[in-house]
Amino acid sequence: MSVSDIGLLASIAVSSTAGFILGFVTGLVPGLHVNNVAAAVVAYAGTMLGCFAVMGELLGCDAPGLLISCFLVSALVSHNFSEAAPNTFVGVPASDAVSVLPAHRLAKAGLGWLAVRSSIDGSMAGVLLATVMIVPVCLCMGPWIGIYAALKTVMGVLIILFSVILVLSDRGSNDPISGSVGDRVRIAMIASGIFIISGLLGMVVLESDYFCSDLSPLPFGSEPIPSSSLLLPLFAGLFGLPTLLLSLSQEEGAYVEMARGIKLSAGKYRSESLLTVFGGLLVGWIPGMTSGSSATLCAIIARKPLGEGCGVDASRRFIWLYSAISSAGAVLSVGALFVILRARSGVMDAVTIFLGEIDPFDGEMGDLVAPCALLLSMMLSAIASHSLMQSMRGILKRGAKHLLSKRLTITCIIFICVLAAALTGFRGILLMSAACSLGLLPPRLGVRRIHLMGCLLVPISISFLTG
Repeated sequence: MSVSDIGLLASIAVSSTAGFILGFVTGLVPGLHVNNVAAAVVAYAGTMLGCFAVMGELLGCDAPGLLISCFLVSALVSHNFSEAAPNTFVGVPASDAVSVLPAHRLAKAGLGWLAVRSSIDGSMAGVLLATVMIVPVCLCMGPWIGIYAALKTVMGVLIILFSVILVLSDRGSNDPISGSVGDRVRIAMIASGIFIISGLLGMVVLESDYFCSDLSPLPFGSEPIPSSSLLLPLFAGLFGLPTLLLSLSQEEGAYVEMARGIKLSAGKYRSESLLTVFGGLLVGWIPGMTSGSSATLCAIIARKPLGEGCGVDASRRFIWLYSAISSAGAVLSVGALFVILRARSGVMDAVTIFLGEIDPFDGEMGDLVAPCALLLSMMLSAIASHSLMQSMRGILKRGAKHLLSKRLTITCIIFICVLAAALTGFRGILLMSAACSLGLLPPRLGVRRIHLMGCLLVPISISFLTG
């Protein structure tokens, strides 16, 4: 091994460590998504390149763009691990909420750590499975076998098919197994309505000039706001704020103690491993597919019932599957970036900016340096994140009362609103208000929140059908 190789490895290790720390911290902050971090890094690209260039020079690496990319993907992975804590303990809805997320259901039963443990174990499994399967997936989806090229010709229809399955599979949160025909029709109509309305809202952001309207983006003047920036208030309104608002009426300090008499085992998830690869492939390669929608599709074909409306075992398995798919999708998206030149997340979009022009992989070993560096960073971050989260059980147990407090919930609401106002101004606040009004409906009407992903699936499917 040459000195330059040692310098490259050392630089990757340092960049990955810095990304791991940043991503882990941001994951603990409710309402802050890692894509917002990536957008901030891009906004200060010159400063970031200068800092990483100095660090690379000290360690013997002259590729600051690659080091920043390693920094970003490391933050992406660690964020997926640490967000398990706020996703479980923050925003637990009151008892009168009809639809409750699996992690919140376990927290309400005093099994918050089981939800966190299932999430971090799933995330670790997702990284490992996707790393092992990334070469076969790239060979199958890439030009060598050409599955993606074939799917691209019918991508619009495929996304519509996935959407129909999501809508029709919802049988309500009160009784996910049975139900009369009338109840199923009612649930399907409600789910369809929410899906379509959220799709129209998404089209306002992605397919119109709403972001360039004359409405002033206070407080920073009247400059046009990129439509991608408005995804922050859109998703915060659809998913973040409604969950926090519904939790304000819960009893202060409820669900703090760990339930007794229940073995907190992470369980075995062999049957979900294949679903993890399939779901990760959807997230990493198919446009518009998120971890939530992919996990819901996979839960439909699982051998055992998973998700909302089910018991402890089904809830923890869904949490494990969701987290595994999320991490697997992040890893497999590296393959999509270098094989078909498509970025399937905000972080990967930022990576393309710092790596510069990427040539499609043609089998030359020299072209493997960048993807291998990214995969190594993800693996290092996953190992460190899993170890650190496991050591936080006592901290979470002692701090559960504060995590479940109304004061923290109100603080999170204020933080999200201020962040949206600072980045997107009046237009963003207006959009977030409309999205929040829509986001409050699924939990109250007893249908899945995942139907709100119509905000992406509808405009993307239309763009493929009309393109």
